Amino acid sequence: MVPQPSPSRVPLPPPLAAGHLHEIHADADGWAAALGFVLAAVTGAQKPTAPPIVLVRAAKTRQGLQPCGAGWAQLGFDSRRLVIVETPDSLALLRAGLDAARCPGLAAVVLETWGPLPDYDLTASRRLVLAAERSGALVIVLRGDAPPRASAAQTRWRIASAPSIALAAQAPGHAALTATLQRQRGGASGLSWLLHRDGWQGGFHDKASLADVQPAPLSGAVVPFPALRAGETHRAA
Repeated sequence: MVPQPSPSRVPLPPPLAAGHLHEIHADADGWAAALGFVLAAVTGAQKPTAPPIVLVRAAKTRQGLQPCGAGWAQLGFDSRRLVIVETPDSLALLRAGLDAARCPGLAAVVLETWGPLPDYDLTASRRLVLAAERSGALVIVLRGDAPPRASAAQTRWRIASAPSIALAAQAPGHAALTATLQRQRGGASGLSWLLHRDGWQGGFHDKASLADVQPAPLSGAVVPFPALRAGETHRAA
């Protein structure tokens, strides 16, 4: 009997490799999801001595989103590793990002941008690529409300928010997003994934990869009401 081929399945999304430049695009509605995707990519080891991460952003952005340590901690990110650099304009932002990408010992450099960003051209992206290759840092250009343009980035992603899946007993589910790999040098592109935040192991994963780590569903058993009243009487006594 001739064995039948197994059903084809979309491979897992490739990680954002260190020592390369990556672009992540998002619209206004998916901006928070894109930030979560970036934080999951740059988190790495959660140790006090872990290399720092530099976030370069404009002093005033259209979205007006401010970093929140408590919120980022829920995504598994240690805000003690974060160094925030605010710049007055897009040209200063690119210059600061390039200087940071050239520094050895950093885990990642994230450039948070919004709008067309005319100074970000093929030459500027190549400079960031060379800096990432020499320092070994993960360099990410996060672009909001901006059309893709020619660049030397290793990958280009489009991130959008997605509805979460309810947990047991209809409890609110973890954050979810869609990730589309629009371009990848030397690899497949045009693939999309529905990724869910893994509240137990961290990071974003497709639903199939979470099947083995999800806890058992709630039993639904409750303590009888008379037993609760008896306990209250005992404490009162």
